Parts: sequence; C-alpha cells; structure tokens
Amino acid sequence: MNVKKTKVMVFNFANPCQKFVFEGDVIERVQTFKYLGILFETTSNLDSAVEHLAVASRRSLFALNCHCVKLHIMDVKLRCDLFNTLVCSIVSYASEVWVDSKKIEAIKIVYQGFFKSLPKGRKTTSTSIVLVEFGKFPFEHFAHFAWRQALLYYNRVSMVIKDCILEKAWEA
Repeated sequence: MNVKKTKVMVFNFANPCQKFVFEGDVIERVQTFKYLGILFETTSNLDSAVEHLAVASRRSLFALNCHCVKLHIMDVKLRCDLFNTLVCSIVSYASEVWVDSKKIEAIKIVYQGFFKSLPKGRKTTSTSIVLVEFGKFPFEHFAHFAWRQALLYYNRVSMVIKDCILEKAWEA
C-alpha cells in the first residue's frame, strides 16, 4: 500500500485530532473525497452524493433526448434501451452505498420522468399506468436492486482477508 496515495475520511467521528498510522506512516485525513465519480463528505449521510448522481442523470437524460430529436429517433423501444444503457447506469452508480439516503426521491423523479416524456406517455396519466405501458417496474423495484447490491457489497467487505487495512476500517 502506498501511504502517500492513501487518504482517510472519517464520518461523524468524535475525535477530530486523532491520527491514522499505517506501518509508521501517518495517513492524510480529508474532509471530502471523490471516488469513482462519487463525492463523499464527512457528514452522516450520502445525500450530496445522491444529489450529484441525480444531476448527472438529468444531464445524461437531456443529452439523450437531444440526440434522439437530432437523429429523429422516435422508436420507443430503442429510446427505452438507450435510457437503460446511458441513464440507468448513472442512476444506479454506487447504489450499494447510498441506497438508504433520503434523497433517493431525486433519482425516482428522473426514472419516472423519462417514461412520462415519451410519445406514448402523458403527464396527466398516473406513473404506474405509464410504467405498465412500457413494461417497466415501478421505481421501488429499482430500490430493491440497490438493496441487493448493498447486501452483496456488505458480504464482500465482511470477507476481507485478516490484517488488511480495510478490515480494520470496517471493524471501527
């Protein structure tokens, strides 16, 4: 492990002066850290990360819709496939760590809003009817997927090799 490239971030920690040492070297402590596109902060939740994903997914959806108009893509199935590939991958990114966030509603709006924006969708039609029309599950099914990912992540972390720094962090 390269201690110079390693950072420590502590969430809701009582002792802000405590140093973290690995094999005699002090590991730098940070207040924010961007990891694989997710911005982590030392607050007690991941609300800012979920908001960031919601913004990124809205941008991706806007770009998708612009390209569909520019290329005259009207086929609903193709647009749904593009949505699943280009937008849902952003929406579900790192869901195993943020699934319990109260800000998940922002992601739900992007998911449901896409289907209501399609030619067959109507703004006044209930969301569940629109989703049935496109053969999609309600957003809650997506949330179940995210919980499944969280459980798989928990299982992977709990099986970490002994004496690994990740195991020590997990125990703490």
